[in-house]
Amino acid sequence: MLKAGQLTNRIRFERPSAAVDKYGDPIGGWDLVTTVWAAIRPMGSNERMAALQMQSGQTHVVTTRYSPALAAARGEWHIVFKGRVFQLVGQPRNPNEANVELVFDCTEGPSP
Repeated sequence: MLKAGQLTNRIRFERPSAAVDKYGDPIGGWDLVTTVWAAIRPMGSNERMAALQMQSGQTHVVTTRYSPALAAARGEWHIVFKGRVFQLVGQPRNPNEANVELVFDCTEGPSP
């Protein structure tokens, strides 16, 4: 259960832009999905060892309140926090299917 004061970081979720130019070619760039409060933490050493075994490259864990829009997040989305970019690794986890919080596994660095 999330407690007041745990979500202290304001982050933006962005997805690849679907915009096209007058010729129908993709323009590129990112569209804002939403801005939310979150907890961001680097992975612990045991978590990093497990991530290395899965070859996910995961470096951070981001936790937000549950939102159906964010539950639909995909690996091509990313998170922006104070100029830092966190690429999502897979889909978010919904602990105990309780619809209280979402946990995102991320790797820090520029999006592909």
